[in-house]
Amino acid sequence: MNKKNAAFLNIWTSYATYYFGKVNLSIVVPALLATYKNLNLYSIGMVSSGFFFAYALGQFLHGQISERHNPFIYISIGLIGSAIMNLILGFYGGFFIMLLLGEVMDGLFQSMGWSSCVRANALMQKAEDRGRSSTILGTSYQVGNSVAWLISAFAVGAWGWRAGFWVASAFLLVRGILLLLIRPEVEISAPKRMKIQMKNTLSFPIVLSGISLCLLNMVRYGVITWIPLYLFKAENLTVSQMGDVGLKVFLIPIAGVAGTLVYNKVKINRDVLTIIFLIFLALSFLALPFTQGLLSIAVLIIGGFFLYGPHVFLVATFPSRFVDKQVVAASTGFIDGMGYIGTVLIGIIVPFLVTSAKGGWENVFLFWSILSVIIAILVAVTYVTSFKDKTVDFLEIPNNK
Repeated sequence: MNKKNAAFLNIWTSYATYYFGKVNLSIVVPALLATYKNLNLYSIGMVSSGFFFAYALGQFLHGQISERHNPFIYISIGLIGSAIMNLILGFYGGFFIMLLLGEVMDGLFQSMGWSSCVRANALMQKAEDRGRSSTILGTSYQVGNSVAWLISAFAVGAWGWRAGFWVASAFLLVRGILLLLIRPEVEISAPKRMKIQMKNTLSFPIVLSGISLCLLNMVRYGVITWIPLYLFKAENLTVSQMGDVGLKVFLIPIAGVAGTLVYNKVKINRDVLTIIFLIFLALSFLALPFTQGLLSIAVLIIGGFFLYGPHVFLVATFPSRFVDKQVVAASTGFIDGMGYIGTVLIGIIVPFLVTSAKGGWENVFLFWSILSVIIAILVAVTYVTSFKDKTVDFLEIPNNK
């Protein structure tokens, strides 16, 4: 295996592992609610929002700082820090205040990962390979999401809610230490002045893409955070049956991997293809309230197929277009940070929509459908105003640093 491929595998597996500390809470939540009567839908929503608020704040911060350091070290520190927090949560996660504080700290460590991974990939790849590699990199969090959900669900079903945190901690710690030991050396270019870096980051297309991701994360993390609970409640399951939920939700990001690979192969402009995927995503959510049982799982899987291509475009492919301006990590951090503002909001919005509908989820699915259409419109505006008349695809621009 050559140096470039080895580095990509390191980046891919590292970010896939990050997801053990990012989505395990959604698997632990049903067990916590069944075990502790002092916890409810709103308190769990506050915990989820606390995690993602810290994550959003960390993205803005780490995206700028990471631009000046070896990204592989940054990735390692985040993995190890998240491992420590999940270890602690395994002991004290049954107490609301400790669960909230622990998840906030975990969010700060988790936010060290993605922008550094995108930057590391852009630095290690040739200009003509960045578009393809950035899309494939996006499958890391889809596979990581699926595997983390599946393993966490069976762990919680077998050993209780604490295992959901401790299993995550073990995976995160091992991967973080290993990456730190075998990290490649990276030549760090002299960074631009912070004022110039910020100006390049806050350009119109990057800001509009940040707003788009803010809305898309209300959909994506709405699914990640709340669909396991939706299935748990809809099927009247017990904690010991969490493995059944894991087997079902496991398929949603796996469908996302298939969708991303198809997205990568289709010979259509990435901006236009993103709009097409978003329209089909909206249609899947419109259909969901009219389904039940296996049919609803099938519709969720179809939604997963169309969800992740647009997400990869906004968080990986699009920021990689700005490697020549030396703001790959900075733009990734800004866009992803904006995205997690949406994730914070969805932790509050979903409980409100469910309780206002007296336990029904129809308003949630309609809300996600409307958001998908709005995002498609924003992507279209960004494309028409900033990229449509470019004679050279940004992903093909050589690195002229």
